[in-house]
Amino acid sequence: MTLIKELLVKISDLTAEDEDGEELVVELQEPLSAEELKSLMEQMPLPQELCDFFAVTNGMQLLSAELYDSDSLQYVQGIIPFHGFGNGDFTCIATKESDLPEGSVLFMNHSPDVLVPVADSLCDWIKKVVAEIQEKGCLLHPADYFSRPDEQGVYSHVPDDLKGRDCELNR
Repeated sequence: MTLIKELLVKISDLTAEDEDGEELVVELQEPLSAEELKSLMEQMPLPQELCDFFAVTNGMQLLSAELYDSDSLQYVQGIIPFHGFGNGDFTCIATKESDLPEGSVLFMNHSPDVLVPVADSLCDWIKKVVAEIQEKGCLLHPADYFSRPDEQGVYSHVPDDLKGRDCELNR
């Protein structure tokens, strides 16, 4: 069993409460068939961990965070966005065609030219996201840390890493 499959099985029954006390759940979708996965791999250079993810679930609701299904993926300059914040910012995974380590997870601020590493792997990112949502009731966006500078979370280091760079987060 792959690490991502073990993790998804382990967290599939998790729940949490959002900031308003509403229940958040984990919802796995039907996995891609072998043919669908092969077709996706022909369209873009998927890191192995993302292939393993789609062999278990074709997208998911991870408490309050949505991870894209295969139809929503786009390959952009060596990275694949797999989670969006709804404001033009994304969480991405690096492919072997990136200058970053394959499989590393990155925050993208509106452009593939503005990337900040946030996790070593998809499994690592999912674990961090689950812990943050269970603790805080939501996944904080990097901009949230401007008003909560002492708060710690998945993206808490991003504002400091982007200081001095020309990006939307600094405007």
